[in-house]
Amino acid sequence: MELGIFSLMSQRDVSKPVNEIYKETIDLIQLAEEIGFDTAWLTEHHFGNYCMCPSPLMLASHVAARTTRIKMGLAVLVLPLYHPLRLLEEIGMVDQLSDGRLVIGFGSGYQAFEFERFGHDLKENWALTHEIMDILEMGIAEGRVAYDGKHFQIPETAIGTPVLQKPRPDVFVAGNEPAYLARCAKAGYTPIVTVGGAGTDALLGVHGHIEKTFAEAGHTGPLPFAMNRSIYVTDDKDDARDAAERVLYTARLVMAFRGQYEKLEGIEVIPQPYKDEPSLDSILENLPFGDPESCAEKMIREIKATGACHYSMFAQFGGMDHKRARRSLERIGAEVLPIVDKALGGIKEFGPGKVAAAAER
Repeated sequence: MELGIFSLMSQRDVSKPVNEIYKETIDLIQLAEEIGFDTAWLTEHHFGNYCMCPSPLMLASHVAARTTRIKMGLAVLVLPLYHPLRLLEEIGMVDQLSDGRLVIGFGSGYQAFEFERFGHDLKENWALTHEIMDILEMGIAEGRVAYDGKHFQIPETAIGTPVLQKPRPDVFVAGNEPAYLARCAKAGYTPIVTVGGAGTDALLGVHGHIEKTFAEAGHTGPLPFAMNRSIYVTDDKDDARDAAERVLYTARLVMAFRGQYEKLEGIEVIPQPYKDEPSLDSILENLPFGDPESCAEKMIREIKATGACHYSMFAQFGGMDHKRARRSLERIGAEVLPIVDKALGGIKEFGPGKVAAAAER
């Protein structure tokens, strides 16, 4: 099983300098690499403080130059917001610059707010996504594109910046449209799932839906499944409760965008309570928050329940102070992962010595 660190890069305090957010993100990724994480996930959103990364490919290129081993994961490229030929060239360029450390992430997008400002209709997102995936898959596999679709008509075009990895980089996908999942099953892509502050039952519900759709598409064997979970290690109950509030803050922004009732003041998205939102107590119960042993126990339970091949960790969320996030990540490496590793039969080598060396950097 592989491990990832997920960076949303929120600017909850809109007075906080954006370059400081980027520096903190890079610092945590460098620490994660030294601990032994496999992938740094960089996400994409626009025009609001929910996420300050409009270009995960640009950031991946920069972070690749600041690291040596950890892979650059795109979680995810919002496909309808791109022209596929430009995206194809830039994917190849970043894979070349990172010496083959790029992990591609596909997604259709869900924020009408973003689509409208780019001149797109969210209702067309799946149709656009399928055509763009056709073009990207052709270009990556063949080094050329010729396409005649409803949204894109591309004459015979050679791609001058092919991906370095052969036959292609790993691909992770977000989204649950049936036809999309079916094509992902046939292509050998890995679904990556998040359920916010919900518990194992919610994860298993999504897992079951994906497993059924993959099976109907002809997939056999274990389901490739990746999850992203917020995690925070602390011995202080008030500290843990504050972290849970930051999960709820993030969920309120997500639900507002999904329900298309978001309110903005400049770039600041105003958090609004939503129907049936989880309590802080339920978030604390569901997520790996608290002492190292309880965090490890929850991780182990969900990994075993889903058979996950990749566990991504949301380590700094909801405007959390960087020092707190870094201290938690250090403890994840030194105290949580060795327990998980032992229980699951050996993921990889973790331990206090390795983390101490990383912390001294």
